[in-house]
Amino acid sequence: MTGLTFFIVLVLIGLVAGIVSAAAGLASLVSYPALLAMGLPPVIANVTSAWSTVGSGFSSVFASARELRDDKKQMFLIIPFVFVGSIIGAIMLFVLPGKFFQDMVPVFIGIAGLILISPHHHDDGDEEGAEMLHQHAGPMMATMIGVFCVGVYAGFFNAGAGVMMLTLLSVVNRKKSFAVNNALKNVAMTVTNTMAVIIFAFEAKTEWAFVIPLFLGNVFGGILGPIIVRHLPDRLMKVLVGIGALILAISLTIRNFA
Repeated sequence: MTGLTFFIVLVLIGLVAGIVSAAAGLASLVSYPALLAMGLPPVIANVTSAWSTVGSGFSSVFASARELRDDKKQMFLIIPFVFVGSIIGAIMLFVLPGKFFQDMVPVFIGIAGLILISPHHHDDGDEEGAEMLHQHAGPMMATMIGVFCVGVYAGFFNAGAGVMMLTLLSVVNRKKSFAVNNALKNVAMTVTNTMAVIIFAFEAKTEWAFVIPLFLGNVFGGILGPIIVRHLPDRLMKVLVGIGALILAISLTIRNFA
């Protein structure tokens, strides 16, 4: 493979990963396996994937400005909780063994996928319940604890964190569209991914020849993802994301026992 072909292939992989990340929170379904197939060791592939995903994170938030316009209060409430959680998760990464999380990850992702696919998980939820969620401190605090926990998980073991955050927000914000909850997810995951690469910059080797083209592809994919979500039915998106989550859960299970 020539240098130009190599660059173009990585840009295309990054483009697809960026779209999937921005639209579904499932970048791990694309970039990580592709990097392994191209010969990178697992740890370096994970670091490289994390660096490139930052590109889709910031561009997807920019492309989601329309959805975030009326949800700034919740967005600014989510950011500090997921930020602190990701720092704690990153610290745990260096002081605790990762085997437990590694074994439990497919279970978490699989449950998230089943929740999204479930026919009982509708957008037109109980309006009174939705109003209570925004008016009472208890449910809101429970939500922020959930956001914090996903942030801890993302800082410790990032695979599938996006779909977990998306599922949490979809359950909590039943009256909001998939596009709005997806935009809030993109904000949260941009925070965690940025924290991850800052830590990786000091602790892990980075293959820049892979990162740069992947990053460029992710930037454009991050712009396209929210546009695609904006024009597809909510129910269809939830089913597609749920199926993708189940595929990721199965692939991670196979990898754990390989």
